[in-house]
Amino acid sequence: MFNMTHELVKIVGIDPARLRLEWISSAEGTRFAEVAREFTEQVKSLGPSSLKQAA
Repeated sequence: MFNMTHELVKIVGIDPARLRLEWISSAEGTRFAEVAREFTEQVKSLGPSSLKQAA
């Protein structure tokens, strides 16, 4: 399912680097925070999306 979503994201024109899938247990709060912080930095480094916002 992720591969199909990844392909759809490319077709729509979204940078695939803006999509990430991680399996994290509810007992891994520290890991969740780490992944969220890392992914946020990654997306910020990509800059604004090339897609226009809907009115």
